[in-house]
Amino acid sequence: MNKKTLPLLLLAVLFTIAYTSCKKADEVPAVKESDSYFPLEIGKYVIYNVDSTIWDDTNCVKIVRRYQMMYTVADTFTDSKGRASKRMEVRIRKKVEDGWMLQSTMYVTNTGQELEISHSGQTFINMVYPVQENRSWKGNAYIDTRDADYAFYNDWTYRYVNVDQDFNDGPVTYNHTATVMQVDEKKNDPETQPRDNAVRTFSKEVFSKGVGMVYREYYRWTYDANSKSNTDINNIDTRCLKGTGVIMRAVDHN
Repeated sequence: MNKKTLPLLLLAVLFTIAYTSCKKADEVPAVKESDSYFPLEIGKYVIYNVDSTIWDDTNCVKIVRRYQMMYTVADTFTDSKGRASKRMEVRIRKKVEDGWMLQSTMYVTNTGQELEISHSGQTFINMVYPVQENRSWKGNAYIDTRDADYAFYNDWTYRYVNVDQDFNDGPVTYNHTATVMQVDEKKNDPETQPRDNAVRTFSKEVFSKGVGMVYREYYRWTYDANSKSNTDINNIDTRCLKGTGVIMRAVDHN
């Protein structure tokens, strides 16, 4: 063999090895960040333990109900803007041994720039990409807050905190999570200001890579200092609130 051709053969062998290695690596596609925090494969599900709260100002009581919910990615469809979207079915059961009952349907669109989730006739921008600490956006931008029923959604500024941190608020610890603080507003405190009207609104969601939403906490109540219940001297220590709240903790997923 001509000694001059040996270096060329060695280079060819090295190139072949490198090419083969790259090809094998490329055969395992990387999951984009915009897909990892809220997987949308058909059949994907997450099960939650749910604590639902109602503050009843008529009877001046706080009612807490506990049950389970399951979110399942059920089908693909094209939305009104021509975008590929997913239909997500929400099922409910009171106890683990009970069968699941279909409760509602949500519609999810991941544009690669934002994650839109529509339910109860409203569309929320639950996430934006890339996910970065302290990045903020108007998550309720698609909601018509001129409607009195939805006015309280006005001007919420969503913000990422605790990006790529572990999260635990129950029986399971989730890794590589991002918390979305949606709103944390408070006006007056009925305990210390019983003669002033008060409002409390809080909402946040936590997403884990490869799982989806693993935690949700929302509550909103109002306090009418001039209502009969709150001016009744016999109820002065009760502080009758009006509103709803929910805590969802993911306990199982595929």
